[in-house]
Amino acid sequence: MQAARFRCLFVAAFLSVQPALPNRLLDAAKQRLVAADKISILKSLIRQFPTDPASAQARGELASILANANRYDEALQVYQASHPADGITIDFTLIDYLLKTGRYADVLQATSLPSGPIHDFVRDHKVLEARVQALLAGGRYQMARESVDGWLAAYGRDGIEGGRFEGDVRAVQFLRQHLVTLERDDGPRAKPIFTAAAPGALNHWSRRQDVPIYFFKVMSAHPGGQLHEPLLPGRYADDNFFSDQVDAMNRGFRYISQGQFSLELKTVGALYLKEGDLDPSANGGSALTSRVYAQTIPELYQLAGDAFIVLVDYREQAADEAAYLGDGFIHVSARKLQTFILMHEVLHGLGATHNDWTALQNQGFQFDPQDRGLMTFDHGELRDLGLEEKNRALLGWPAVSVVHFNNDTALVPQPPAADIAANEASPLSESL
Repeated sequence: MQAARFRCLFVAAFLSVQPALPNRLLDAAKQRLVAADKISILKSLIRQFPTDPASAQARGELASILANANRYDEALQVYQASHPADGITIDFTLIDYLLKTGRYADVLQATSLPSGPIHDFVRDHKVLEARVQALLAGGRYQMARESVDGWLAAYGRDGIEGGRFEGDVRAVQFLRQHLVTLERDDGPRAKPIFTAAAPGALNHWSRRQDVPIYFFKVMSAHPGGQLHEPLLPGRYADDNFFSDQVDAMNRGFRYISQGQFSLELKTVGALYLKEGDLDPSANGGSALTSRVYAQTIPELYQLAGDAFIVLVDYREQAADEAAYLGDGFIHVSARKLQTFILMHEVLHGLGATHNDWTALQNQGFQFDPQDRGLMTFDHGELRDLGLEEKNRALLGWPAVSVVHFNNDTALVPQPPAADIAANEASPLSESL
């Protein structure tokens, strides 16, 4: 409350001292380091000078700052005010805001508009993904599958071997298989499925102790005659290893949440997958296809939305995969099974977002370089145990001093190396 009052007083003081000129207000917004201060100044600029060219620029920047600050409803309002719908063009920025604010009926309407050439693979692939996510968030499995059927009828032939769109068409074909499975097992309409691009964030857990977390070791299924594929080290780690992982995460969460949030390990299991089930993005996989596949496993389907489910991928093709899939699912390569990375993905599940202001910085906006934490990357690495202001506001956690690590080894449990060396050549059937 005091911080908000200070910001209002700052804006009022600025206006009383400086000539109320739009460009000076815009410059002031760029120079302030705190996002909430920028938002207050840009709103004042738009309110006082609605027809000035600087206000037109300010509206676009205000929407971006609001969205980056996790204030999606406000961002949508500002964006719609400056980008009125023309009933013809498909606006993917608008669709993204509609997905993130849970306006699924509006997403379906916005993606049903004609736009440009009749046959446009890239555009219509993006439209399909938006529609499927909106339909799944409404639990409408049959309609999602029918949308995929229609798209494949129009674009399936573009997936020629070696062609530009081969991987995209292949991923959509696998997506259809998974939707057919959902529809067969659970009916044409069942419980909502939330992907990472749609809400359903578990931020209501941010002040809850002992949130359940499950680990599943992911490896390739090997039908008769199929050669075994190389696997990443660590698959022989037992329950104690994963218990140590959860303990390490809880030490970190205990600090940044000041005791408001913790996890509780439930079980460690195994999954054996076929091609196309959970293909990593580095191997041509589609994030949406992987998200839907995870829901087709009955055991996981029952857990979705009620726990964190970590799919630890030991297949060599997993490379450096680390992604939040929505509904509590986390897909991570065994190579990236590190405390900070796991905490980062759990925070995604709670609703936290990356601390990335690059696009606005390129337009001259300054931000506090000390506002860092587990959602801030440093040359592709996570180095800071803390939480950014915008994410603290979302989760209701207090401010704590950020602790910088040169690497993650201080918190990372190590798998039993001797056990791995002794068993690395064992057949898969004996690995667990």
